[in-house]
Amino acid sequence: MTQRPALETNVVKPKMSFTENEQEYRMMSSQDETNLDKIIYSIETYMKENDGRFHPEEYKDLLYSNSKKMWEDYAIILRNVKFSFYLNQKQFDFLTNLLLQDLEYDVNTVFFAIDLTNMLKEWSQNDSFKNENTLKAFTSEATEITYIYHLIAKHKVKGLTNESYRFAEVLKRIGDVSKIIGYYDSAAKSLAKEIQEWVANFDPNPVKNSIPSTTLSPNS
Repeated sequence: MTQRPALETNVVKPKMSFTENEQEYRMMSSQDETNLDKIIYSIETYMKENDGRFHPEEYKDLLYSNSKKMWEDYAIILRNVKFSFYLNQKQFDFLTNLLLQDLEYDVNTVFFAIDLTNMLKEWSQNDSFKNENTLKAFTSEATEITYIYHLIAKHKVKGLTNESYRFAEVLKRIGDVSKIIGYYDSAAKSLAKEIQEWVANFDPNPVKNSIPSTTLSPNS
């Protein structure tokens, strides 16, 4: 088993799955988790085992180029990861009605809402729910989960009605996936910082590198 890296971050790795009705549901595939963790470990190990001090500039450039390439590979995988967003029939109907009827949109959010409602239509065309308690996995990217939360976060419910419970349940589902997204996004930012500091130690007057500061911004 691959050793887990000790990133310089206070973010604790969240659970990749949850259990309901004695059944386990994974929100990220084991393969994606392994791929991301392996690259994190590879970058950390590469920096520990290589030192550009007292070496020619060509060698320093090669070390930086290799570490940057690994980081970019990580960012690409993270952007392309598909997450499983689980909802039952009532939760799905609540979210659909919320986006279609209850929320108000402005110039900054209306296009997000249109994209998401189109996605919900595609979801609804898949296999139907077996019963109202059945959980279905809806595949989505990190940005789509982020958009959903961004749109519904300002929604308000009055009292502890059935609507309130549905709202809380959907928020929890989003929160569970968002924790995974946040963990790996935080890892990307932490690694970028570590690479910058590692390269800076090669030379007292380092040239600023070009690794981005974030990977999953909605506008990226």
